[in-house]
Amino acid sequence: MAIAAGYGGGHLGLTLFAGGPPVADARIAPDRLAVALDPVAPQEIPPWPDAFGVYVPDAVAPPPPPPEPQEVVVNLDYTLTGLFASASSAWAIVAGPDGEHLLRKGDELPGGVLVREVTKAGVELQTPQGRQMIAFDEN
Repeated sequence: MAIAAGYGGGHLGLTLFAGGPPVADARIAPDRLAVALDPVAPQEIPPWPDAFGVYVPDAVAPPPPPPEPQEVVVNLDYTLTGLFASASSAWAIVAGPDGEHLLRKGDELPGGVLVREVTKAGVELQTPQGRQMIAFDEN
């Protein structure tokens, strides 16, 4: 390490104190400066050749319109087969074409049918058509 530092220091000393070839004056002559800054003499810059062809941007197609909303028809072919309702909790057993379901408030049946309430009167459902009630058959 000491050898490298000594070598570098020696070269630094030679550069600073040995005096090398004279350095040319880097200033621009006043007559050349006037030509370089003359706004009347524009400099023509040749264009680059198109190496990969001419760029043509793709046409942007407008987004397609959103699809028309379709009315969802829910088949409420459910039958209330069991019900428990008290002051603290309530649940119901509902039988349908896809089997039996144990339901509580907030549960969801197939087709986006939401259980709004389970009461002693039956199960109140929220369907896309509106609210509907499933109660025991009175037969």
